[in-house]
Order: sequence, then C-alpha cells, then structure tokens
Amino acid sequence: MLERDTFNKFCAAKYPGLIAYAQLCLRGTDASWAEDVVQDVLYSVWKRRLFIRWDSTNGGGYNIYAYCLRSVFNRCINYMEHRKTRRAYESEEKTFLQMAERYYDPDRNPVIQHLFNQDIKETINHSVEALPDRCREVFRLSYIEGFSHREIAQKLGISERTVDSHIYSALRELRTSLSSI
Repeated sequence: MLERDTFNKFCAAKYPGLIAYAQLCLRGTDASWAEDVVQDVLYSVWKRRLFIRWDSTNGGGYNIYAYCLRSVFNRCINYMEHRKTRRAYESEEKTFLQMAERYYDPDRNPVIQHLFNQDIKETINHSVEALPDRCREVFRLSYIEGFSHREIAQKLGISERTVDSHIYSALRELRTSLSSI
C-alpha cells in the first residue's frame, strides 16, 4: 500500500516532469489544462492507491510513474478529442447561424415574408369579418374599394356622419382585436 509520505515525495519529484509531458501533449492550449490533467491523474492515483502496486526497487515508484505517464497521455488525448468535437460543434453552429441570418430572416427571405404577410392578412380578414354587418360594409367600401365617404353615403342611402361613425367604430374594434400584431 502507498503511504502518504511516500506519495508526497513521489509527487514532489515527478510533478514537474508530468507537467512538462502534459504541456507537450496539449501544445497550443492553455497551460492550466496541463496542470489540471496532472492533478487529476495524481488524485486518481491516490484514490486507487490500494489497487496500484508500488515498486520500491530502483529508487522507487517507477511503476507508478509509468502509470502516471500513461494516464496523463490518455487524459490529454481525451481532452483534445473533446476540444476537437466542441470546435466542430461551434463551427457548425456558427455556420447555421450565418445561414439562418441569410435565409430565414423575414426581411431577407421573400417566401417567409410572404407567409408572414399571409398570416397577418388572415388575422386582419378575420377581425374585419367579426365587425357588425353595416360597419363591415362601410369599412370595406372605404378602405378596400377606395370609395369616398360621400360616395359610400350615396350608395348605401345613409348620411356622411353615419359613414364617419361606422368607420370610427370599425377602426376602434380593429385596433382592439389587432393589438397583438
């Protein structure tokens, strides 16, 4: 079994070499990652100390040192694979966002703009259909067919003030029903 004092001496002697090895494996990354990898490996060794054979011959600890070197290497490879996967994902996400800006923005895409406008038209038509009959008729003649208030009054046989009143009521109802647009 590995004793605490022996482990502390091993760490003091081998830590700089393990850090240098991790930095070599993780070249091009932040140096703190090398420290994290080595600390994780040493912590793992300490946790597994009951299951790792400590060789005290030839100056001691060579089996554990070899185990640590292999563990540092494996963790560095895992880190680099994770980093590569993350970069690929970030690249795909960036590409998608660029594509979304180019193709899915309603201001830039006429198809989506048409769908959006069609949806608004349907909402407006539904609100106009919900108006009372005479109010709806006056509103359509004025805003859709372009008749003047005088022409509407003559066509329907009502006064211009009544036309004004119906249009005012229609606009008030539409403002209320279309406030969410």
